Amino acid sequence: MTDSTPIPNTRRFFVDPAWLRADRVVIDDPALIHQWGRVLRLSAGERVMLLDGQGLAAIVEIETIDRKRATGQIIARCQASGEPAIAIDLYLALIRPERFEWALQKAVELGARRIVPVVFARSLPGDRADAHRLARWQRIATEAAEQSGRGRLPVVTAPVSFAAALVSSSDADLALLLDEQATVHLREVVGGHIPRQIAIFSGPEGGIEPAERSAALAHDIRAVSLGPRILRAETAPLTALAMLQYAFPI
Repeated sequence: MTDSTPIPNTRRFFVDPAWLRADRVVIDDPALIHQWGRVLRLSAGERVMLLDGQGLAAIVEIETIDRKRATGQIIARCQASGEPAIAIDLYLALIRPERFEWALQKAVELGARRIVPVVFARSLPGDRADAHRLARWQRIATEAAEQSGRGRLPVVTAPVSFAAALVSSSDADLALLLDEQATVHLREVVGGHIPRQIAIFSGPEGGIEPAERSAALAHDIRAVSLGPRILRAETAPLTALAMLQYAFPI
């Protein structure tokens, strides 16, 4: 049963899409069971919203729950809300881990569809990522998406070089490089035609190199300013996302 009826503001969780194919749900993921039973103390009769990460949502009434698994009945299916009309990919410089994670979390809340960690020339040697850190970043994105009411699960990719990021962004209708030296303000490049996809490049704490600026220009990426003040590496991308949210229905 699928409809377009607004779904209530309830606890949201992204799950394996296969779990939602039948009308009865069996949850056996240890982390999710721990969260439901030990952290949230959910019990039989309570309802949760399960999302497949691809735009569909299901309201599930919990039937049983113990330390190893939970079962529930799907009582309604519908299209998940909360997604921007414009796809925004954020190419975020690898910076200090705690600052990167904060920017990642807030970027998801502000509607970023994909977050691509980028190694800029001035990224610090310690600002790297292994498989453990990448898994942690995806968990942060998932939790931020659940908290903020997203309908699709944003993806955090493996880190890439700046050159690879330029190639990856070639499909964007509008590609922007946040640059404190730019003479054109972001507000001057928005308006008129609403883009289908936007790419935002945000550099590290030391700024971007002249060669990176030139390479971006060669790939039709526009250098834009966010104003006269110098923003931190974790503040600039969020400012840009907020400005775009104001300018477009994202």
